[in-house]
Amino acid sequence: MQPQSHVPVGDGDPFAQPDGERFRVVIAGAGVASLEAILALREAVGDRVEITLLAPDDKLFYRPLAAVSPFGVAGPAPISLDRLASDLDFDHVQDLLARVDGEGSRAITAGGGELPYDALLVAIGARTEPAISGAISYGGPESVPDLRSLLALVRSGAVRRIAFAVPPVARWSLPLYEVAVLTARHARRHGAPLEVVVATHEQGPLELFGERPSEGVQQLLAIEGIELRSSIAPVAASDGELRLANGERIAADAVVALPRLVAPPVPGLPQGPGGFVATDPFMRVDGIERVWAAGDITWFPIKQGGLATQQADAAAGDIARRVDPSLAPRPFAPMLRAALMTGWTPYYLRASLGDGGEDSVGSKAPLWWPPSKVAGRLLGPYLAERGGAELPSPIEDLAGDEPESAARGVDHLDALELALTAADLDARGADYAGALRWLEVAERLNVTLPEDYSDKRERWATQQRMQAAAAG
Repeated sequence: MQPQSHVPVGDGDPFAQPDGERFRVVIAGAGVASLEAILALREAVGDRVEITLLAPDDKLFYRPLAAVSPFGVAGPAPISLDRLASDLDFDHVQDLLARVDGEGSRAITAGGGELPYDALLVAIGARTEPAISGAISYGGPESVPDLRSLLALVRSGAVRRIAFAVPPVARWSLPLYEVAVLTARHARRHGAPLEVVVATHEQGPLELFGERPSEGVQQLLAIEGIELRSSIAPVAASDGELRLANGERIAADAVVALPRLVAPPVPGLPQGPGGFVATDPFMRVDGIERVWAAGDITWFPIKQGGLATQQADAAAGDIARRVDPSLAPRPFAPMLRAALMTGWTPYYLRASLGDGGEDSVGSKAPLWWPPSKVAGRLLGPYLAERGGAELPSPIEDLAGDEPESAARGVDHLDALELALTAADLDARGADYAGALRWLEVAERLNVTLPEDYSDKRERWATQQRMQAAAAG
């Protein structure tokens, strides 16, 4: 599906508001794209827009890190949407988007409510469906119970060989490489014998990032003792093996596979194959006025949190121009940024999807600041500030040339180890509050804490509470 062009709105714009009335923006969905859009609208036009967030949950969950929690990788705690609403001045309606009334410019909720809008941003994501029969489908936080059960079988010795499969329908494969590396490390940490193989349709691991970053990931897999089988098509799993489209079979006690994504149907919203929505580069939805889309529900084939925030920025900029015609919004120009969790320091990757890989880079040092799992222009700094850090906003890209990146990598590791050592020293002296503060510093430097220190944080927090109770 290809995006279609729209005619820019000029003088006499029907979006213009009567004097004294604020422009009404409804945002459906409670993911990273929605929060980025709210931040971008507030940045561009301040309180000149009235924002309503339509979302079924009462919290915003940081899904990319929640999914790897079985390995001790701890992400930000869920954030209360009511607290966000107070902080960023928006209304939260706890309900689902059921239908779009384009003619009446109303979002109809599952509970029967009606939300009139001057602009509607649909960022409700997509749902997962198994792509390989017989495999454990790894699609996000909902996969955590299955992963915990699998890791228990690994520790017991009942599972000694796992195949991680990237089927042809999966365009964004980083989560599977991540869980493969973390599984291999988990087995070693617990002294469990385990063979790990990754089977992928890609010519090389994470080939979207270009040749050099892909080679870096391949080296990481080799260091972890993970076998790589590329340019093959996994299709099914049964009877202790993963079957390939060419008739070959890979022995495996268990298979973990990426799912396919399907967008939920929304009557009134123009949707194509798979339920996905066609947009133009400003994320305006084809075939309906006053409606934009961002994130996994859109036609864009790569479903990734950082790209979703870039789409949200493009949509918010175009919406803001309806309020202030002097603004010059930027179209969606995908820059892929990713942090592959390894259990210690992440492996950072960056590539512009429009330059043929000429700007692609992989590094053990951060390639943007502040470092974050989802590199949202405003979201990354906002979440860091909520954690108590004073960091630049918007997010800043860092140089990726090898000498500078290598030197920064040494400095980064030194700073991380210093923070972790200081935390250990404070804990040894029973200063658990100080130890926990040092862990906050380490987490900001490293996106997450190493597995051992996630465990220590839980113990030290318990000991700090016991100290406070004893003192009280």
